[in-house]
Amino acid sequence: MEFPAYIARRYLRSRRHSRFLGRGSVTAIVGIAIGVAVLNVTLAIMNGFHSEMRRTFVENMPMVSVVTSDPAGFSDLDGIMTSVRADEEVTGATPVIRQEAIVSAELGLGRMRHRGVVVWGVDPAGIDRVQPLREYLLPDASVLDELGRAGAPRVILGADLANSLYAARGDTVVITAPSGDLDPADLEAESRRFVVTGFFETGMYEFDSRFVYVDLGPARDFFGYGSGGASLVAVKVDDLMRADRVADRLEDTLGREFYATDWMALNANLFQWIKLEKIIMALLLGMIILIAGFNIIGILTMMVGERRREIGILLAMGTSRSRIMGIFLFSGMWLGAVGVAVGSLVGLAGIWALSTFGIELPGDVYFVETVPVLLQWTDFGLVAVVSVLMALVAGLWPSWEASNLRPMDIIRYT
Repeated sequence: MEFPAYIARRYLRSRRHSRFLGRGSVTAIVGIAIGVAVLNVTLAIMNGFHSEMRRTFVENMPMVSVVTSDPAGFSDLDGIMTSVRADEEVTGATPVIRQEAIVSAELGLGRMRHRGVVVWGVDPAGIDRVQPLREYLLPDASVLDELGRAGAPRVILGADLANSLYAARGDTVVITAPSGDLDPADLEAESRRFVVTGFFETGMYEFDSRFVYVDLGPARDFFGYGSGGASLVAVKVDDLMRADRVADRLEDTLGREFYATDWMALNANLFQWIKLEKIIMALLLGMIILIAGFNIIGILTMMVGERRREIGILLAMGTSRSRIMGIFLFSGMWLGAVGVAVGSLVGLAGIWALSTFGIELPGDVYFVETVPVLLQWTDFGLVAVVSVLMALVAGLWPSWEASNLRPMDIIRYT
């Protein structure tokens, strides 16, 4: 293999009377390098957005939710909590009440503004075991402790929800929820006043515009649960990517009356869309590398044309056709390898610059303030391997054409 590689390196150098091949080689290398660099940076950005979105979902919703099929709720909540916490991969569990309702705020002159919300009844001391709610609270984390204080029941509103209701700290809002049997002919509702004690802001509009948090005690009283009642048990696991396995195991442990669902199943459509978008972007940007591959075909075809006499001499001297073919395969692979190396270095530099200096994003539009980047070496390696293989495939046609030349005809007519 040393002979084809040596001749390939010689052929890629431009001759004094022909600058085309030298310039063409540089053009092919630059084309592959640009494609590889752009693809690596784009995939890192998409991985970053995916990671940040996944983190936001996990930190604001239970990794695993255990519910019961019994309309009366959990008959033995303490026993269920003990069984859940006994799992080796469970790091925390707490009872939670989740109820959809309507929140209303008075705007003055008898006018009211209403919004549909999801009310979360949580234990201020226990919610820290399953999600870091305190990290998103405004003006500080102490507002969570104020939920359980004696006196008027208190509520924490999402920042966007509070803005739409024109609700400030100390204001009173009214939460309305169905009560009794849900009979369409005779629908009853109950309303209760809550004092706004603080806000939370995750950056995810779906959460900040719909979620409200109240203390578990007032939530049980308001929504008709007993002293030990809950609509679900929120569970945190050691590895968020194994939440589905933990959910399956909890179902087997607790029995058929209970159902456990993980955060990936609840948001399967969203994350499937993100994965599909990543694949589509990779294919579209891969067209840049494909175009560079056609450039390699053109360069090697011109090389075969310019080196016909030399190829004829090599064949006449007894060089095998497989070695002639190897010369041009090595040429294509060499162009691809150099382009991939340069593009990978440029891509790494771009990813480092984005992670170090960052590009600011409007916080009211995106759930992050800077462009997130996450380098996954599997993507990086896959781009490099596919690019080199594409360059190798691009050399098949010119190399096959060169290996099938007839040496006597070449020497006689050139």
